[in-house]
Amino acid sequence: MSYRLPNYQKEVFEKGRSKPVILLHGNEEFLIRNFLSSLRSIAGDNLITLWGDEITTEDILSNLSEGDMFAGAQERVVVVRSFEEFVAKQLRKKASQKSFSDTLKRIQSSKLVLVVSHRLTNQDLGREPYKTISAVGDVVVSDRLPVKKVKELVKRKLEREAGGIEDSALDLLVEMCGGNLQVLRQETDKLIDYSEGKKIAEEDVKKVCVFTGEQGIFEFVDYLLGKDGNRTLRALKDLLRAGQHPLQILATLSSYGVKLYTIRNLLKAGEGLEKALNASGVRHRYAQIKYKSYLDNLSEEDIMRLIELLYRTDLGVKVRFEEPERALENFVKEFALR
Repeated sequence: MSYRLPNYQKEVFEKGRSKPVILLHGNEEFLIRNFLSSLRSIAGDNLITLWGDEITTEDILSNLSEGDMFAGAQERVVVVRSFEEFVAKQLRKKASQKSFSDTLKRIQSSKLVLVVSHRLTNQDLGREPYKTISAVGDVVVSDRLPVKKVKELVKRKLEREAGGIEDSALDLLVEMCGGNLQVLRQETDKLIDYSEGKKIAEEDVKKVCVFTGEQGIFEFVDYLLGKDGNRTLRALKDLLRAGQHPLQILATLSSYGVKLYTIRNLLKAGEGLEKALNASGVRHRYAQIKYKSYLDNLSEEDIMRLIELLYRTDLGVKVRFEEPERALENFVKEFALR
């Protein structure tokens, strides 16, 4: 049976009626993350997250069996993100599909949550391994909420945690973020800090919220500056697939690089951290927290290397006419994977 995620979480999962195998698919990442957060709060250390492009069938089986997959031990929860990549790499042959499907049918005391990062079609669900998953498990779709519902959620949050928001500002904010709840959460947090309890106006949104699409550029930057190469590459692929222009991504990265370089130099000159952040144009508390975490993670050599690689990438694209998408991918591999 197929469910919509909000209804599934409330009517099935929270009432203890979920099956051992759960397939989550859809475009609303925020709802998926909330559901997985609920899972973690229940399972604690018994929950493990795997990434589909990094694992084999044996990895899934071994993690399930640690929770005593075929007996009545404490429930073990294994979450596989980017499950579609696992399917593409590991289940290309009918024999491997059958073996995996047979395993799904035998899961009893553990829970396997398979997350696909896009909405599957009926045709997809009619093919293996999704056909077996649909037969033995719960299929749950995480669709974008209607714009009206999104506005209600955002408005309630800003009334609760700030001084509210003007209707025109709310319209602009939701439009800028493409109705993406994950991005809206980040942007409303920034607006709450910026507004200091005052009602948020349209001008506040224009000043604070520079995001103009539905792609997770902030998440991409976090992964990159955290030097998490594999997740950075996945986030880059999602950005490009969603239509973000590679030169816009490069411009955003250059802005971060210049600010980090300036802050580091001011700190070397004896300036205090708060003054260095403000002098570099990083004035909002939300942004300051982010930059502090980047500075903690990156050495002076890392920042210099970031600037150098950005310069070389920009030069390659604009002077040597390198393919922008490939140039960005090579940049990520050089900075975050070495």
